[in-house]
Amino acid sequence: MFDSSFCVWIISRLAVRIRPFMKHLSMAETIGHVYGKYPRIITAISSICRSIISLSIQIVVISKTISICVGPVDSGEITILATLILITYSAFGGIRSVTFTDVLQFLTFSMIIPLLAWFLFIKIGIPISEVISFLQRQEKFQLRTVLHFDTKLAAMVSLVLSGIVYYIKPTTIQRLYMASDPLQAQKVFSYGSIFSVLIEGCIILVGLFIFVETPDLPKEKIWPYIMHNIPSTFKGFFSISLLAMSMSTADSYLNSCAIMVSHDIVGSVQGIKKTSYIYQIRIARLTTIVIGLCAMCVAFWCRDLLKLMFLAIDFSIPVVTAPFILSVFGFRGTSRTALIGMATGTLAILVWSKWVEPLDPSIGIDGAFPSMLANGLAMLAAHYLLPQPAGTGWVPPDKTYQQWQQEKERIKRRNKQERAIFFTKENLAKLKPKAITTVFVGVYLIITSLVSSCYYNGQTKAVWVSIPFCMLGVAYIGYVAFFANKIPDWAIGF
Repeated sequence: MFDSSFCVWIISRLAVRIRPFMKHLSMAETIGHVYGKYPRIITAISSICRSIISLSIQIVVISKTISICVGPVDSGEITILATLILITYSAFGGIRSVTFTDVLQFLTFSMIIPLLAWFLFIKIGIPISEVISFLQRQEKFQLRTVLHFDTKLAAMVSLVLSGIVYYIKPTTIQRLYMASDPLQAQKVFSYGSIFSVLIEGCIILVGLFIFVETPDLPKEKIWPYIMHNIPSTFKGFFSISLLAMSMSTADSYLNSCAIMVSHDIVGSVQGIKKTSYIYQIRIARLTTIVIGLCAMCVAFWCRDLLKLMFLAIDFSIPVVTAPFILSVFGFRGTSRTALIGMATGTLAILVWSKWVEPLDPSIGIDGAFPSMLANGLAMLAAHYLLPQPAGTGWVPPDKTYQQWQQEKERIKRRNKQERAIFFTKENLAKLKPKAITTVFVGVYLIITSLVSSCYYNGQTKAVWVSIPFCMLGVAYIGYVAFFANKIPDWAIGF
């Protein structure tokens, strides 16, 4: 349910180990730094294919959003229009346009989505307790239904496992490298994981409120239902926010592709010959146009967002993720080792897609995560079974990670000491309230319990609820009157 939040948190844990790679521009450059030129080129090509598919997802979302705003029109024309807007904006808009859409994306996450959940909650017109009772009566929300082992459960587990490593991708790693140091990157992604939990909670509430109102609503009717049941003034903000959110994500993919082509592929092919910055910028702009047109073709070929997401996962995770994670944890291998792992991951995902994935025809059992494990195990097997040159193997953590670990240990020891001091008798005795304060609290509890009982006209349920508060107030006053000098101060403070 909060898969992406957990993945962002995992990236925050990895961030403290990336000190040796902080001056890199891309994930492919890191792979090339550790494993050599050919793994770097393969990583760049695989990541570009993934980015094209992910970009086509954003084009489909943009075209559907425009269709919602302007009404039923030809989907092909809208797709072409969305692609042209996206290419022009990313290639020639500059940093100002990128910053503008990022600000709108932040506003969408922090304001528009919570407001959407609130409007839909008002629409259903029932309290949260009744919503929970309704969901408890539904068969699909029963634990026995979810944990019933079948191919659908296997498909869900495989998707969750793939989602855990889904965010270890070029655009995310590029953001890590943009930080001033690993500790700043760790803090940013830690805060981002908390913020992501809140936003995903609001998105889940939107889906639950729609299900409570119309349990039989087909998935094709969800967006029209949302647009029909929110205030008219809010529809424009919602549509603009969706467009900005999609464009902000899309320009990240275009930017990472431009860097991988101009810096990683062209740079690797030319070798030590240095490319001028003007030439790199021209290549980057041309790459933006070509990648955008390729993504438009993919969007025409398939408009199923779930199928496109599976395809994007299968293009990158089995090939790139395992070598990158191993390099972050200190593994240093040869090009042969990395190529053996990448070939194993590619073969594993092809075999899985041919014979295992079709076992669940509705969703498909995704094999990206098992293929990634096969990649990593093949790399380790090749490293330990084949002769290796000097300088390969595992390297110790850098000083930043060691300092971070030492700081964690210091905080842990300090918290332990503070807890030990807090629960001493001397400190607990200081927490004992004054006698007059205890009497006032007791009188307040007695009065509020009596007023509550009278307000509800002596109903049995209200009386039984107010009795414990009344007894607690009597106990406070009785302690001051009869037991103040007989009970130790530390026991009262505790």
